[in-house]
Amino acid sequence: MVPIIQLFGIDVVRFSIDLLTLYSLFLVVSLTLNLEAGYAGIPNFGKVMFVAAGAAAAGSASGQLAAFVLMINTHGNYTGYIYQVIPQIDAALTHNPGLSIGILLFGMLVAAVVGAVLGFAASFPAIRLREDYLGMLLLAAAQFFQIILSGYEPIIGGTQGIEVPNVFGWFFGDEIGVRDVVVLLVLGAFALLVFVYCEKVVRSPLGRTLRAIRDSELASRSLGKNDVAIRRKVIVVASAISGMAGALLTFYLGSVGAETWTRVTWTFWIWVILILGGAANNAGVALGAFSFTLLLKAVDQVKFNFQPFIPVDVNWLEYIMFAALLIGILVVRPDGILPEKPTLTLPRSVLGHIMESSVNPVDDEKSQPAKQTI
Repeated sequence: MVPIIQLFGIDVVRFSIDLLTLYSLFLVVSLTLNLEAGYAGIPNFGKVMFVAAGAAAAGSASGQLAAFVLMINTHGNYTGYIYQVIPQIDAALTHNPGLSIGILLFGMLVAAVVGAVLGFAASFPAIRLREDYLGMLLLAAAQFFQIILSGYEPIIGGTQGIEVPNVFGWFFGDEIGVRDVVVLLVLGAFALLVFVYCEKVVRSPLGRTLRAIRDSELASRSLGKNDVAIRRKVIVVASAISGMAGALLTFYLGSVGAETWTRVTWTFWIWVILILGGAANNAGVALGAFSFTLLLKAVDQVKFNFQPFIPVDVNWLEYIMFAALLIGILVVRPDGILPEKPTLTLPRSVLGHIMESSVNPVDDEKSQPAKQTI
């Protein structure tokens, strides 16, 4: 059991765990949007579709796989008998860490594949439409996808939703707080890997190509770059990562439903994070995600204290605050907290040596071996 430390009536440990867990998820999805919009110039206003698709696919497929492996009778209707099947699966997983980890990895793999497939399908209009029309199309597609999830019961039980296997229950069972710490470690490791991957991409020749395509498609084509194929790859990879983020949050919550993933949280707030931190700057996105999450959790803790002083329901306070924050950032600092900066293609030590050599060419020539003449 994790310790309880009270400060101003708030459990600091519990608050920190929830804060870092949500931050890890926001960071992952924001980094994928930064790859698409910040570096490649693709205004993806349908992020919720890829997150929700990964969540739904992982939640449904992992439970059915567990039932099959454990030979639990689903009567041919997994979602219809979900409340009988899941308790049996959880009881078995509590004593089987190998199967639990296998189901977790399987769910993430399924989520990545589903996200990539949807990203590939979304890449066709992304290539043909300009920014405004593409944003509206992806926004409408995300809403249509949520309608399908709520109306087609075999996936996640329609509007009722379904429970998913407790793949973290084997670690000290369900002891209070311990499971959440394990989930945080998994999410933190995943977020760190995604951040390192995104940094590697943007510092590679591909990253410089993405910026060239974003700034001028005509110029990049004149240099022989296939902007269509490159943008398609970016969308597919970003969608696959977003799907895995959705899968991880589903396993953390222990359930998934059609209304769990709203476009406000997983589209509009992700864009606020990107604008707040600074587009085309992964460090800025990381800082923006942390600032946004900290402010969100802090307001959620204290907002009811403001009810006597404001004329509206306090549940709308966070929306009003973030709208004002977004307007203020766009007016005062439109490039974000950390604006886009040139990417170093070589280590600083190598660049410094090159600059010194250019300043003192004579010394550099003396260090070279003398050429023999015939």
